[in-house]
Order: sequence, then structure tokens, then C-alpha cells
Amino acid sequence: MGNPISDQVMVAGANLELRDVVIFGGGLAGIAAAIQLLDRGIKPTLVERRPFLGGRAFSFADQSSGEEIDNGQHVILGVCYQFLELLKRLGTHQDLELGPTLEVPVSLDSRISMLRADRIFGNAAALLGYRHLSVMDRLAVARVLAGMKFARYGCCEEEDQKSITFAKWLSAYGQSDETIKRFWSMFILPVFNCRIDEVAAYDAIGFTRAALLGRASDAAVGYPKKGLSSLIGHPAFEYLSTNGAEVISRASVDSFAPLDESSFEVQLSNGQNLRADAVISALTPNVLKGILPKSDARCARLASKLAEFRYSPIVAVHLWYERPVMNERVKAFLDLDLQWVFNDSALRNTSRPGRQHIVISLSAADEWLSLSKQQVLDRIKPAMNAAFPRVRTTRLLNSSVLKTLEATIKIEPGSQKLRLATVTDIPGLFLAGDWIDTGLPATMEGAVQSGNAAAMQVTDWLRNSSARLGHSDDRVS
Repeated sequence: MGNPISDQVMVAGANLELRDVVIFGGGLAGIAAAIQLLDRGIKPTLVERRPFLGGRAFSFADQSSGEEIDNGQHVILGVCYQFLELLKRLGTHQDLELGPTLEVPVSLDSRISMLRADRIFGNAAALLGYRHLSVMDRLAVARVLAGMKFARYGCCEEEDQKSITFAKWLSAYGQSDETIKRFWSMFILPVFNCRIDEVAAYDAIGFTRAALLGRASDAAVGYPKKGLSSLIGHPAFEYLSTNGAEVISRASVDSFAPLDESSFEVQLSNGQNLRADAVISALTPNVLKGILPKSDARCARLASKLAEFRYSPIVAVHLWYERPVMNERVKAFLDLDLQWVFNDSALRNTSRPGRQHIVISLSAADEWLSLSKQQVLDRIKPAMNAAFPRVRTTRLLNSSVLKTLEATIKIEPGSQKLRLATVTDIPGLFLAGDWIDTGLPATMEGAVQSGNAAAMQVTDWLRNSSARLGHSDDRVS
């Protein structure tokens, strides 16, 4: 089957342009799926409603400062293997600063304690030197981590872990409220974008095993040295276009429906009508739900499941000061309403006389959503005064408050049953996105893994479809 737009077929009275695979959504999952399909000799068509790729990981020019800023501060852990591999494919891995091990200054009551791992002794060294916990509390954390590492909390408890929060599970295993707040929550809140008393224990334990109990480098924290669109979206567009994929931007999927057991009709907002042998939806649950045909019983059942997801917001506060007020590159706070604060000028090496750009990332930010920009700044100001004394005598030149209302799904007790598999019961329809059942939090790594998995499933589907029809398939190499 050809890919050119000139290839057309009359179906049900409509003039449909033929495609092998159509991908809905140009975020990380859609990008990863498209690249993997190209590797397998399949030239997909990717449809993205925005004029750029990257999904929720994008940047834009701030009008007041003239700087490229991200829609939200993103960090990457060393354990994000497939995301890091994607950056290598795009040629931008050198634009990510990733240290050899975990190293983060943590502030509480104006006291700093370093969470610093060691290449030889691993992440255990970070815990041993963490002075915001008493020796007894550190030993209690070590016992729980050892139990996770050696699978003492195994499959016999998995159903219970899916039904309770991580905070409740930790309490049952001897973790004090102080320990939960000062150690466990510091990791869970930014990774899951949910409070620790919301996150399902099953998912939090899985993350802890992967990131904290493997190699020391797995817990290393990485920071983009340029805007996310320059890191991901723009090079992805160039890579896909150069290597034979078709990217249709500024167009959304208005509707799609199965034509038969081996193809779909896809209607786009720009007036194009496509026929696809297979579809990968890399859309968020609420967007996918809106385009599923209600007349198809299987699609209706899928839409019903998608409607059950709940979402958690992120608020990013950008502040530009007339002189440096923060020495550290990044700093975590256990108090003051600040959570994680990033010295963007240092991370991107854009420091210049008379200005410093600070980014405050607020996860699970439900309580911030109803506040106006000025109310957010008024609430942040005393916290910044306390955290960085030079702020008190430094003029704020510019500010921006960005709210992402549905930044991630909530991975809470009971949500595991909502996270669907890549393969659906609709032949030829495959799912990708950080929200599907990847076994990971709703992160950039999860999105990339889901896209890679969807591409593999589509390849098998096309090969098997050709076998059923009794002819060779030169689309799959």
C-alpha cells in the first residue's frame, strides 16, 4: 500500500486518502511511535493539532523577558533509559545535564542537608548523610528500602498495595509522619504529581525500586539546558520529515471510526479524510474520549473507561530578578510552599549582568488553581524572602504564572484498573501515552515507552494482517 496523498479509494461514498498507519498526537508518545515505525520500514502519518510537536513538553517565547521558557519545569532521572535514547536519536542528548548520581540540597527551617549519593556506596550514602531525619528514622527508612529491594513486600500483597495510599502503607511499616513528609514525599510529589496521601502504594513502590534501589546513576537528576521545544519538538519534526514520515500539523482529529476489521476512516479538522490500516492514539484520555464514535459499542465501552480518569495540575512560577538571589542550581524545600526551585539562568547558562531567572515548580497544585496571578505572587513572595534573603532587597523585573490544569492523571488507589493496555479490543487501534499501563508514573519516560511499545504492536498487526490476506507485506522490514 502506498503512502502518497494521490493514492485514494472510494469507501462509503467518501474520497479517502490511503495511509498505512496514522498516529493521533505529536507528544512524546506519538514521536516515539513514529520513529520506531520508521525503523521498521513503515512511514506513518502523524497528526498534531498544534503547529509544533512535543505535546505537554514545550516551550515558548516569553513576551516580557524575551526568553524561551518551558510550560513547566521538567526533570529527568537517570533511570529514564528510553527517553534518553530518544534524545540521542534526535541529536539533543548533549543538551541535557545529567549528573553521575543523586545530588540535591534540601531545605527545612533554613537548614540545608544534601541528599548526595556515592558511586561506590550508591543511594544508601544519601540516606546516611540526610540530616533532616533522626538516626532512628533513617534506620527505619533503610529497613523499608531493604524490604522493597529484596521483595519482602511481594506479589502476595500487590492487591492490597493497589487499594491503599503510599502514606498509609508506609505508616503500616513503621514510618513516622515526619519521615513520610521529610523523605518519602520529597520524591513522590514531583514524580507522580500527587500528594503522598493520594498515590497508590503499588505504583510508588514500583517507582522506588526502579529509581532508588538500582544503580546510583538511576537516581541522578537531569535538567534540560535549553527549552523543551528545542530539546524535543523542533528536532523531532525535522527527524520525522527528513526520514519519510508525514507530519500534518495545525490539524486535529475530528472523528474516526472502524470501516471494517482491517481499516479506519479518519476525518481531520483541515478537511482531509484518511483511510488507515492501523491507528495509534497518543492522545490524552479526555481528548480520545471526545472523538470515539458513540455508535460503535466497543468504542463506547472504551470511552466509558476513559471518562473515569482524574487529573492533577502543575503550576510553574517564573521570576526574573535584577541581580542573582540564588546560588544553587536547584533546591528542594520541605516547607515554605516552594517545593522545588530551579536557577534557570545557571541551568541553561544564560546568566547575564542585571538578571536572574528563577522557576518554582508546584506539583499537585489544586489549591493554587483558583488564585489569580497576583495572588500567586503574593503567596510566593514571603516564601522567597525567607528562602533567599537577597530577594528582600532585589527588584522583581518580570514574572509569569503558568497553570497546566490536567498535567497528569492521578495515579491513586483503584486507578490501576483504568490504565489500559496498548492493544485494544478494537482491531487495529492501539493506545500510547503516559497514562496507559506502562508500570510507570505518568512521566516523559512512560510516554516514550508507550510509544515504542505501540509501534512494535502495530508492526506485528500489519504483518499478521497481510498473512491473513495471503500476500506479502513490503511495508514491514
